[in-house]
Amino acid sequence: MTVVAWCFQCGTQYSPGVEDCVECGLALVDEAPADAAEVGSSDEDQLAYELHEWAGESRRILDQVLTADGIAHAWQGATLVVRADDEEAVDRAVAEAAETGGPALDPEGEKLAYEVADWAADEQSAFSELLVRLGIPHEFDEVGDLVVLADDEEAVESALDAFQGGSDERPELEGLDANGLLSDLFVACDRLRRDARDLAGIDRLVELSPVLVGHRPPFGIDGRIWNSLGERATGLVDLLGTGDPEPAVVSGMAGELAEVLRHLT
Repeated sequence: MTVVAWCFQCGTQYSPGVEDCVECGLALVDEAPADAAEVGSSDEDQLAYELHEWAGESRRILDQVLTADGIAHAWQGATLVVRADDEEAVDRAVAEAAETGGPALDPEGEKLAYEVADWAADEQSAFSELLVRLGIPHEFDEVGDLVVLADDEEAVESALDAFQGGSDERPELEGLDANGLLSDLFVACDRLRRDARDLAGIDRLVELSPVLVGHRPPFGIDGRIWNSLGERATGLVDLLGTGDPEPAVVSGMAGELAEVLRHLT
């Protein structure tokens, strides 16, 4: 029996071996998430909680709390949908997840604001999740700027450098070039998924894999996901270089890589 996993937030299903959602950067769950239409009966009112400013890890914690408490819920991106009758219980779960998700800002402390309103929602969530893991209190204000304590400026600057690839000495691919690379790599893997001996697919994979491995991730793509793609592509190239690999193994590896790439392109 094939064990699959899902992203609780976007609902994408993944095959074995994938641990995090390539779109949301969140750990996968074992059960398929519910659709918003399945929350309550057709004659029941629903409530929506807009949680875009939350870190992805905080939303994951909230999802776990709601599941453990048996509260029907669904996600539409970063928006939580629940039954109106469950509002009181959901409010308690939200408070619990907010407290668990990371330290709160000291209301009396001196603050700094970083202009990140033009970042994509997934970029804001990914960076917020990084700050949570680092134990750095933060929040997003009404205009979407990131607010931190002035005492944490050095730590936040270091986190920004790491998040934006400043600590990676590999050259950077521009956004459009990165999208083209991933799209071309997807096509090559998809060809090999269909035919493990497709020469055009093999040649393109061999050509593109070193480019992927030799560049740091572009802004907005999690470094772990990018490096994992490089490892998978290199592993497939190495397998093809063994002489006469089993076609089913090649097609299986290519298909799994194509599935991950499909959600990034």
